[in-house]
Amino acid sequence: MRQREDAVRALYEREYDTLCRAAYRTLGDWEAAQDLVQDTFLLALIKDSLPEHPCPGAWLMKTLQNLLQNERRRLVSRRTFPLDDTIPAAEAEGALRDVLPSGLTETERKLLLLRFEDQLSYRELGERFDLSEGACRIKLFRTVEKCKKLLQ
Repeated sequence: MRQREDAVRALYEREYDTLCRAAYRTLGDWEAAQDLVQDTFLLALIKDSLPEHPCPGAWLMKTLQNLLQNERRRLVSRRTFPLDDTIPAAEAEGALRDVLPSGLTETERKLLLLRFEDQLSYRELGERFDLSEGACRIKLFRTVEKCKKLLQ
């Protein structure tokens, strides 16, 4: 066990900067890149045969590429869509509250108004609705989707 940890530590010292730069080029976020490189080395610690691998640096790079691909998929699935595309000409017709469909609950209406009229962040919305930031993003996304269906 100790020998494997020493081998991974030596790999870490040799490959860390290269892996971080590669992850940063893909993500454009230094902290996220460092996090994924850390995850790569955690996987390296788990893999029993890594020190005997013919090219452990290449194994690390391939593992990082797989983690980066997963991260890109996660980011794409979390994209939000502006309400402006959903409710055409809302500004021309008046206030957002006047053009929202009647099929929305009061909470959904309030959520949309606070986000798009008052420009509250997801964190601020989460505090108001006693939700985590992630749960707030999901609730808002679902509310926008419901709004789209009601307007069609």
